[in-house]
Amino acid sequence: MDLSSDTLKAMIHDYSGFHLSDEEFEQVRLELDSYLAEVEKLGELDLSTIMSARLLRADEGGHT
Repeated sequence: MDLSSDTLKAMIHDYSGFHLSDEEFEQVRLELDSYLAEVEKLGELDLSTIMSARLLRADEGGHT
C-alpha cells in the first residue's frame, strides 16, 4: 500500500494532528511505510490449515 505524502498530510490535518516540520514528517513517513509493509506481509500468510480460535466447539459429552 502506497500512501502519498499529500494524502498523509491531508489526513494529519483532517484529524487535527500535530504540525510537523519536514524532518519530523519524514521520520513519521518512514515509520508508517515500515508498518504498512509489515501489515502487507500478514496478508500474505497462508492460514488455510489453521483452525480459528473463534469457532465454537461442540460439547460432545462423556468428558468430566
